[in-house]
Amino acid sequence: MGRTTIEQSENQYVVMNKLTKPEAINERELDAIARGFIDSLIPVQTEIGKKGIVIKSSVEGMMSLKSYFTSLVSKKMFLGVVDQLVAIVKECEKNHMNVSNLMLDEEAIFLDPRTKKIQCIFWPMVNNQNSYSVHEFFKELPFSVVFTKHEDHEYVSRYLGYFREQTPFSINSFEKLVYELLGKKVENKSYLPSGSTSFGERSVSAPKTTGATGTSGNIAYNPLRPASTVQQTKVCSTCGQECVGGRFCSNCGSALTPMPKEKDEKALNQTGAGTQSYSGTTLLGAEDYSGTTVLGGDAFEEPTYPYLIREKTQEKVSVDKPSFRIGKESKFCDYFISNNNAISRSHADILTKDHRYYIIDHNSTNKTYVDGKVIPVEIQVEIFSGSKIKLANEEFVFYV
Repeated sequence: MGRTTIEQSENQYVVMNKLTKPEAINERELDAIARGFIDSLIPVQTEIGKKGIVIKSSVEGMMSLKSYFTSLVSKKMFLGVVDQLVAIVKECEKNHMNVSNLMLDEEAIFLDPRTKKIQCIFWPMVNNQNSYSVHEFFKELPFSVVFTKHEDHEYVSRYLGYFREQTPFSINSFEKLVYELLGKKVENKSYLPSGSTSFGERSVSAPKTTGATGTSGNIAYNPLRPASTVQQTKVCSTCGQECVGGRFCSNCGSALTPMPKEKDEKALNQTGAGTQSYSGTTLLGAEDYSGTTVLGGDAFEEPTYPYLIREKTQEKVSVDKPSFRIGKESKFCDYFISNNNAISRSHADILTKDHRYYIIDHNSTNKTYVDGKVIPVEIQVEIFSGSKIKLANEEFVFYV
């Protein structure tokens, strides 16, 4: 691979790759990316000039993974990123794309600040002279972040232990580890046909496996049962759209939640599938569903809220309202600081809007600071997981 450059101006990144001999464009992959067959890959364009071929990609309204990881990193942040990147690698493999052309560089991996959905750049080329290593990227990733001290770091030890003990690297076994670290304990493990097709092919159902030992596809687990072609219907809790299969909403990119069992059964009856069982990964704990089941009982998780850690006392403060007020007067505030006269009665609010978070200072006497900078009065300032907040002389760290 030739020289790769990344230029940033305001809210836009431009990533360029100048090809050198014997590198050349892979037209099949270029066309597939342009058509959006894999929505987690950012579109690229080619420019042919006197000095050779340049592949270029423009990214707007997103932040780099490197910027995202400049704040203190929680377990949810880190494993959420790893989980999405593993899915992108596997999607490339499923579509017979050379994953060494996936630009696994923290400066060139981008995510939406609102949905946290990740997108990557894939260079559609052959004879790559400077390929990327999936194994090395995931192995080195923890060393580029600072983890929050307010969590149990046992998951980091297990993550690093995988690379010390696992030889050779397998994206499937690594995916299994990530699922376990996320708390998705898996049973009934086996390889299933994915049900989807590579780009350039007509849409067809995955072939059914036969016999007790047949395997198919490139999925992390190995069920020894035939797979049904019926996919589970899921509903997006963010935008309310229904989707079939997948882990993320095709409409807004948010993580999907399985629909209640009775709605799934209704969908099955409408397909004429009778009592045919489901395949794939589900979050339902019912015994009459086959396939890979994530243990955990209820189909829907308890809501989780962003929170503050008060540095002086290490107290955890859940921000459990859309408008959460902090000050020293209990009757005016959701969280009050009674032992600090520098705090104003209604000092500041933390606001939650469309999965984004803001802080607003209510003309406090001793000001509000975000990451060391004083914020203007009555102006909403966006904050992120790991942002350091100071109300007068009282310090907090914000986490999502």
